[in-house]
Amino acid sequence: MKVYEKVIKHIEHQLRSGALQAYDFLPSVRSLSQTLNVSKNSVIRAYIALEQSRVILAHPRKGFSIKADTEYDQPQPPSPQKVIRGATSLDIIGSAQRQADVVFGSANPDTRIKGRKEFYKQLNKLVRLEIKSPAIYSHYQAPPGNLELRQQIAKKTHSGHAELDPEEIIITNGAQEAISLALRSTTQPGDIIAVESPCFYGTLQCIEALGLQIIEIPSHAPDGIDLEQLSNILERWEIKTILLNPHANNPLGFNMPDTMKSSLMAIAQAYDLVIIEDDVFGKLVHTSQRRRTLKSMDTEGRVILCSALSKILDPDIRIGWVSPGRYFDQVNYLKYVTTLATSGLMQHASALWMESANFDRHIKQLQNNYRQRKILFIEALKICLPVEAHINNPDSGYLCWITLPFNIDGDNLFERMKSDGVSITPGSLFGTARQFQHCIRLNFSTFDNTPKQLSALARLGELISEEINFQTQKSPA
Repeated sequence: MKVYEKVIKHIEHQLRSGALQAYDFLPSVRSLSQTLNVSKNSVIRAYIALEQSRVILAHPRKGFSIKADTEYDQPQPPSPQKVIRGATSLDIIGSAQRQADVVFGSANPDTRIKGRKEFYKQLNKLVRLEIKSPAIYSHYQAPPGNLELRQQIAKKTHSGHAELDPEEIIITNGAQEAISLALRSTTQPGDIIAVESPCFYGTLQCIEALGLQIIEIPSHAPDGIDLEQLSNILERWEIKTILLNPHANNPLGFNMPDTMKSSLMAIAQAYDLVIIEDDVFGKLVHTSQRRRTLKSMDTEGRVILCSALSKILDPDIRIGWVSPGRYFDQVNYLKYVTTLATSGLMQHASALWMESANFDRHIKQLQNNYRQRKILFIEALKICLPVEAHINNPDSGYLCWITLPFNIDGDNLFERMKSDGVSITPGSLFGTARQFQHCIRLNFSTFDNTPKQLSALARLGELISEEINFQTQKSPA
């Protein structure tokens, strides 16, 4: 066997064992030649042969990465799993955000902009009225909630298509309650639901609390959930509901194309499947063109749309909503017996703010800011991180998903960055089997290219490079 063929066998072994996966970058020519004690020319020849056989992709000035959908990329069909997380994400994320000097780990929006200040001015006026007179807005607002706010939500959730009826909207305490109510209305403990993978960890913990089983179906940018695999799963298992985040996806940042959404709706109709659509980031597209929601394509009431002001204004406001379609009565009742009402004062302030010209200006400013910050952030990451880090360039939102070589531990990076006063989110939280442990998620909503932020990214790059070098040195030839 020729020397370069031994290099190929080494890489093939890592692919079969899972040590290398789709999108992972291969070691540099110099690094692999030292690890295997072969010449650089042998490594180069091996890489050229693997590229010609379409196992790897060449990236000018960056190196080679594993191509998706190769013969080695054949995961086992997913099956139902219980979610066992406990308070893991609360322990990790809660303390990290409170203690960090530089925050890349939250999913919070930029709260420094004018629109938020205008909202609180409006709220302050209402508070003064409440103080001067008997309660006007602070009495319980029984579900479905403030009519003026529901009218504004119906009007502002718009993509050029009739989407929502104010009478079919229920106000909730944020999007998380909306999703919880949707799940409780459509499932029973022990039922199986399908989710995207990776999936927001807050959703996973909600599913755990409700005693549901899940099947994780891979999602990839730019198309979203794997519809072929979803169809195969529906043939094999009785799925009650599918929960997904098709716009400005958390954590991958894609916008699911309308053609894919139409195909998904056809599948849902064929299997009488309920869809819970998490649209909390939906307005944060990086263009002025708002994509159609799945709800806007629904003619049978099977799509339950959930959203909130959390990601476009301020998480503390706790104003969310759900449009439950055919499940309106169940959701409305569960809202009443669970939390009774959402703050009447906050609902009225939100309605007045959304009705004003401030709302549209605010959304446009957010879209422009996040589009510009994304460009700065991606450029900074390319400078600070080693070439082995695959940086996902999001289409929308303000979250960036980074895939590292398979043997790099994102949890360890989280702990080491935390000790330096910098928060990141470890990818292990976004799956039930820690399948994304070699990934991290970063937030660029407040990225301004400051020296402190750049220093934090440089430190992250140093730690990743250290881990890569350590793993390379201990890898067997």
